[in-house]
Amino acid sequence: MKNLVISVDIGASKLRVALITKKGIIIKKLESPMPKNPKNGKEITEKIIILIEELSSGFKNNSFLGIGIGSTGPINLKQGKLVNPTNIALKEIFLTKPLKKKFNLPVSLLNDCTCAAWGEKIFGKGKKYRNIFYISISSGIGGGAVIDNNLLIGKNGNATEVGHFTIETKYNLPCSCGQGKGHWESCCSGKNLPRFFKQWALLNKINNKYNFKKAEEIFRLAKEKTISDFLKEMGNMNIKGILNIIVAYDPEIIILGGTVFLENKNIIFPYLKQRIKNPPIVVTSLKENAPLLGAAALVFYPPNSFKRI
Repeated sequence: MKNLVISVDIGASKLRVALITKKGIIIKKLESPMPKNPKNGKEITEKIIILIEELSSGFKNNSFLGIGIGSTGPINLKQGKLVNPTNIALKEIFLTKPLKKKFNLPVSLLNDCTCAAWGEKIFGKGKKYRNIFYISISSGIGGGAVIDNNLLIGKNGNATEVGHFTIETKYNLPCSCGQGKGHWESCCSGKNLPRFFKQWALLNKINNKYNFKKAEEIFRLAKEKTISDFLKEMGNMNIKGILNIIVAYDPEIIILGGTVFLENKNIIFPYLKQRIKNPPIVVTSLKENAPLLGAAALVFYPPNSFKRI
């Protein structure tokens, strides 16, 4: 009986795979660091295959309905691959064809945050809403939208890359996407937060006695006045990004997740809640598993918009 889905989450820093039931229960999960300085996309695909083989060991082949993949983007749905992924230094990574060939299972691929939005709709805090928006603040910043109960996908699967909204021109930091400056992700993502702090201190003529390399180092000193002032500016940038989402997508509810947010929600969340009253903003109940659960939901409960691809 095909009662399980193999779910894959491809992030900037790690790979995760899980076995998930139709009710959204994770019965087994594995994770591994993203290969450092991979020579080509095949190296990453082969690592995913190894993880799936370990994950599915001991289960019968007829246990699996399919494979669902949620991945950092951009993606090309027709070719089933990543194209110049923002946080992985490769030109392309083929995913669907190699996994179909290896495991003889149907494979569904979408952006990780788009998957997370569908996961929230099926298993999380979006169940009772027709219009939801999911935001991930992690190594990068991404989003996913369900509008009138339809999952927004776009021609290539990149309909809700809101991290690349232009939200400011004062700091004007170039984004790692290579397509512009002043993007939300270039300021507030975990990867870029230390660089944003450096530029903020410089332009505001603040003595920068720090040499931050990681976002976690900044949050650790949140009670210091200089860092507290900077985190308020980061909060202002997050608010600009969210206000753009509200205008563009008109959601009934906004659900926040992502590693950087979840690990520092006591710092980030109150400022957002104080400034934005409508629509309600909530913390994901699926925690870090929203993309994995959403990828499984694509297979168990494919949205109408996905069937047309």
